[in-house]
Amino acid sequence: MKRWTIFLCLIAVSACTPRNVTHSGEYPPITPDYIGVTVPEGIADLNFKMSDGRKFKAERSRQGDTVWTKVTAWEKGSENAVAYAPFPMIISKDPIDPYIAYRLIEPGYENWHDMGIYQRELASYSETPIATNQVNHRGCVNCHNFYASSPDRFLFHARGEGGGTVFVDGENVKLLNLTKIGAGKQGVYPSWHPDGRYVAFASCKTYQRFSVGDSQPIEVFDETSDIILMDTATDSTWCIPGLSEAGKLETFPHWSPDGSRLYFCCAEGDTISCEDRGNIHYALKSVDFRDGKFDNEIRTIWQSDSASASFPRVHGKWLLFTQSAYGTFPIWHREADLCLMDLETGDVRSVDELNSPDTESYHSWSTNGKWVVFSSRRIDGRYTRLYISHFDGDGHFSKPFLLPQKKYEYNQLRLQSYNVPEFVTGKVDNRTRQSKKLFRR
Repeated sequence: MKRWTIFLCLIAVSACTPRNVTHSGEYPPITPDYIGVTVPEGIADLNFKMSDGRKFKAERSRQGDTVWTKVTAWEKGSENAVAYAPFPMIISKDPIDPYIAYRLIEPGYENWHDMGIYQRELASYSETPIATNQVNHRGCVNCHNFYASSPDRFLFHARGEGGGTVFVDGENVKLLNLTKIGAGKQGVYPSWHPDGRYVAFASCKTYQRFSVGDSQPIEVFDETSDIILMDTATDSTWCIPGLSEAGKLETFPHWSPDGSRLYFCCAEGDTISCEDRGNIHYALKSVDFRDGKFDNEIRTIWQSDSASASFPRVHGKWLLFTQSAYGTFPIWHREADLCLMDLETGDVRSVDELNSPDTESYHSWSTNGKWVVFSSRRIDGRYTRLYISHFDGDGHFSKPFLLPQKKYEYNQLRLQSYNVPEFVTGKVDNRTRQSKKLFRR
């Protein structure tokens, strides 16, 4: 990744400062708020603007592991300017994976014509496709997941005529219809086992409910859901005893880093209707796994009568999950927040340093567990954007920063949401043309 010396040369805004300058002891009002954030060495320039639209000049200098930015701002055409107190950005010595992969989708879910899985290089503003929905005649592409964050081995789901799950392993690309290779069930929310042989999926019967004049315009819920396991060595799937039980709704499987345990979410109920979804609260559970088999004992590690858990993600002894008031799809729940569990003590806390008054939802750890990327609607309540935070390994996160863009206005001009962000250890080849051959009519 590029060095901060390049960053310092590029960030200064070319502008003539007015002659009359007064000094303020306050930090400047900037958007995004990058004041005091912790960033990895070599991150792309964290460009910002004045929140009130004034012109400005930014001068930066580095002292040790801190970059200080001095902002001078003025109204267009004015001879008077304000020089604000320099604000810090802390540079962490902890490296970050060089890419983040995500799906771009319009948030209303009614337009499928422009959708794809993309990747962003964190050292620059370069965004390139991994697979767009041109592969399946402009159907839906979703549920991407990378084995060990590798750019060379991953899967994604493609809906529509002739659809299925696309598996990429180096130059080998194949399409499998999971409903025809064992359990008779489709698969979503995949999670690769660390040994690379197994993939756990949820198999859900999902519905959407649309509201008019409601603060929550869309509700998504599972009428039924089970967890199935795929063996990539035999291309077969089967239902997991204890994880596909009548009277229970199992979803969001996720392996522990060593593969010895599967974490998942579970709620009570044979089937769920739209009317009773508000009474459904998903608990966090786990089950041990060894030698290709699951243990009979299923443990409940977190449960609430007034809240619901989604998206468990584990690194070391830390489990990060999304908590909402009810249900299984928190992306449209304004109250949805991130929570952190210490698996050794069982203690759970709301991660207030990451949360906002609006939705926080999907999240993932970097491969070294020092960074977290998560999705949030905090800017406008409509579009999901990506934020990154440093983790100190002792239960604390730094102030999150918005994924940097060449110009802040790009966040406002892009009318798509970032969905399911995942760290990747290298650049992924564009698989659109290769995958498209699998869907020829």
